[in-house]
Amino acid sequence: MKNDTFAAQSFGSDPSSEGGGLNAFIVSIHDVSPWTQKEVEVMLKDLKRHGVNYCSLLVIPDHHGRGAMSQYPSFISWLHEQVAQGHEVVLHGYEHLRPSRKLEGCFTRWITQCYTAGEGEFYDLSYEEACAKLRKGRKQLQQAGLEQIDVIGFIAPAWLLSSEAERALRNEEFSYTTRLGAVIDLVQSKIYSSQSMVYSVRSWWRRQLSLLWNEGLFFFLKLKKKPLLRLGLHPPDWRYDSIRHHALATVQRALRNYTPMTYRSWIAQSKEPIARSRPLLSSKISVLTGEGESL
Repeated sequence: MKNDTFAAQSFGSDPSSEGGGLNAFIVSIHDVSPWTQKEVEVMLKDLKRHGVNYCSLLVIPDHHGRGAMSQYPSFISWLHEQVAQGHEVVLHGYEHLRPSRKLEGCFTRWITQCYTAGEGEFYDLSYEEACAKLRKGRKQLQQAGLEQIDVIGFIAPAWLLSSEAERALRNEEFSYTTRLGAVIDLVQSKIYSSQSMVYSVRSWWRRQLSLLWNEGLFFFLKLKKKPLLRLGLHPPDWRYDSIRHHALATVQRALRNYTPMTYRSWIAQSKEPIARSRPLLSSKISVLTGEGESL
């Protein structure tokens, strides 16, 4: 099957396709693991102080192969506390890494090494490889005592998901996934167009471009009265005052008209699909400001 990973990253804004009438604001924190717990704790406190009580926490079961999360009881206890407070756990890859391979094409190398710093784990997995990683991830969640929570969402590292991996998600009975430009209901096969705001902080020019891009994107989404706003955050974002201040200011502006919720809650409330359409602004710019921060 043809790999449609990159082509699916940016979905557009077609006024005639809007539906649901929901004014929802989803803040997701990526790369949650024992290695980022301290930073995520600070992020959650800041977000709560600014009115966001519920976030989707994207958990990596074995972050960069440093050790399975089930080996860290304090992290497991903390994660349970977050769920009890209303946050959602989302499976976020398994190790989050995609090692470089020999004889890769220039485009693949650029996407997997430059755009995402070698962390596009599910970018070009086969169906069998994806199923194996998904099952290993679920096993870690079960060993952490999270099976009772019924984790229903999976989001690929850097939102890079091969078509075969998406098929694996459906067959493994995940309820939803997201890409940079959409939320996908895997049960009802519905695609909801929603371009996520996200920062890239690996260099000064990426940080500056991120600030400009997200400011323009927020204005555009508000102008179009999009029913769903998304903000994707990473622990390294909070290491830079300019990014942290802009993210929290964006949160304050968004909450004037939008209600914070998790992906799980939003999927449960959404009924009408928003069709896939033309790219939102420049997909090249959105790639430059995409996910892929390495620790």
